[in-house]
Amino acid sequence: MSTSSRKDTLGFFLFILPWMIGFCVFFLVPFGTSIFYAFTDAKLPGSTDYQFVGISNFIEMLKSPIFTKSVFNTMYFVLLGVPIVTAGMLLLATLLNFKVKGIALYRTFYYLPTLVPIVATVIIWRLVFNAEFGILNAALSLFGADKIDWLGGEHTIKPVIILLQVWISGSGVLIFLAALKNVPRHLYEAAEIDGASMIRRFFSITLPMISSSILFVVIIQTMYNFQMFTEAMLLSKGGPNYASYTFVYNIYKSAFTDLKFSMAMAQSIFLFVLIALVTTTLMKLSNRYVYNESGN
Repeated sequence: MSTSSRKDTLGFFLFILPWMIGFCVFFLVPFGTSIFYAFTDAKLPGSTDYQFVGISNFIEMLKSPIFTKSVFNTMYFVLLGVPIVTAGMLLLATLLNFKVKGIALYRTFYYLPTLVPIVATVIIWRLVFNAEFGILNAALSLFGADKIDWLGGEHTIKPVIILLQVWISGSGVLIFLAALKNVPRHLYEAAEIDGASMIRRFFSITLPMISSSILFVVIIQTMYNFQMFTEAMLLSKGGPNYASYTFVYNIYKSAFTDLKFSMAMAQSIFLFVLIALVTTTLMKLSNRYVYNESGN
């Protein structure tokens, strides 16, 4: 290797050294510690009073009915919530892509909820969906409808959480809007000359051309829903009857309420493997469904 190449290599590693240190300290070390504690009976993080129990934590985890319920709820949000939220983002981006007067102001309004901290947003939604004095029930009462316990009903709490995700989806809308702006106009012009309708142009031109952005948003939203915690905790504390008891909320309860830190680490590893499998599957499917100009 020449002197110039060695200098370039040394410079490269010097520049990425801060990132490598942060990656090791804040990811590799905690990840390795989690794996270690998952095979012990430690009750608190950093505990030295523990014994190795093999895969007992994993066996107990799989036998737990609460674990099963949390997995079901999490998969509900992933399999049903992700398509709904993604479709909502795309619909909003499509509407905001029209050239009408004051459209810049509308785009600002739709992005504002993203700037509000999620905790504040959840508090506002608790006021909107409150069964006794909520704004939504007050509006429905004008039409003679009975009060609905949105946050206390097993069949309504999940749709409320999904709707909340649509409300705070400004970042995804922004990504889709940028992708829509990059679709070549001549493709639409050629389709119009051929007599293609607006719907046909959307499915034959728009969707294929922004498919890479759709994949990105789906992966990000999938990872977010797998790790959902704040909405479930602040809206209903996992209830009613574990209806919004998500997987990460279960990990939190195991670690800080039940004082079963090792069990929480076993659940974390299970979640990591599950997210990795789903993400890998999505990336594999992208080779078939995502349009790439380079053909690779």
